[in-house]
Amino acid sequence: MNLSQQQINYILSLLEHKNFGKAAEACFVTQPTLSMQIKKAEDTLGYKIFDRNRNPIELTAFGEKLVPILFEMQVEYDKIYRLAKASEGKILDEIKIGIIPTIASYLVPLLFENKHLFSSQFKWAIVELKSEEILEQLAHKKIDLGIMAGPIEQENLHVTQLYNEEILMYTIDHKQDNIHISEVADKQPWLLNSGNCLRTQMIHFCKLAENANSAWNYEGGNLEMLINMVDINGGYTLIPDFYHKKYKLNPSNIKHIYAENKKRFPARNIVGINSYKNSKNEHFLEVMNFIKLNYSNQELKNFDVLNWK
Repeated sequence: MNLSQQQINYILSLLEHKNFGKAAEACFVTQPTLSMQIKKAEDTLGYKIFDRNRNPIELTAFGEKLVPILFEMQVEYDKIYRLAKASEGKILDEIKIGIIPTIASYLVPLLFENKHLFSSQFKWAIVELKSEEILEQLAHKKIDLGIMAGPIEQENLHVTQLYNEEILMYTIDHKQDNIHISEVADKQPWLLNSGNCLRTQMIHFCKLAENANSAWNYEGGNLEMLINMVDINGGYTLIPDFYHKKYKLNPSNIKHIYAENKKRFPARNIVGINSYKNSKNEHFLEVMNFIKLNYSNQELKNFDVLNWK
């Protein structure tokens, strides 16, 4: 009942794309070839993997149980391939890391500035992804490591606590260092685009309506643009602590915010996420330890960790 590596790749590609044509294109084969190989795999196993009567197609009950095993087999095939290449003297390891944009803005420069300090030799492949995209790409083995704001609880993923990061307010409208959220109720909030977890945290903490009407209706794709909008037009936005330290923003515009208790500050919990079985564990464990070393020594404060969704 053995499946070939090729058949496994075809099955997982179809799972990802939900369409025979797109899956075949991703695998650089014709649609009939992919369809035939998946049919052969189903005949070998004696069970249907996909329900072709659904649009888009879905896994059968058997397929749901099979897919986690196929992902594990794919990892083992990858180990064999990399071992053979290593024996030829070729460095092949590449770590694919997905990072949410509001962390990537300050973390990626730090990683590249210090990559010579890592004992493990590997290629870096870093991409900015939104939180939901990170979880999806981890599930489909498209990335090895995700770095995002937690909390995350998923049975098939290993979560490592990296550091807590205070969420601050950037505004030119207030002089005091500590601001209660009620004091900005009549001010213009500048928000990131939908899908950014910092946007969701801002909406919840500042008690904003998701679709509130405003004289302004701009949503920025990056923090720099939002900060510029505050500088020009007033209002406020929320920024991560390490972002403002990296980019040396005017300290007089950085404020601590609170909701109920003046001694408790909103924060986000930054985590590293990976699958339990990954042949590159030793590499990205070193990456996570490096991150913890540089950021987890933040001054101890009483934090209220905000949910990212």
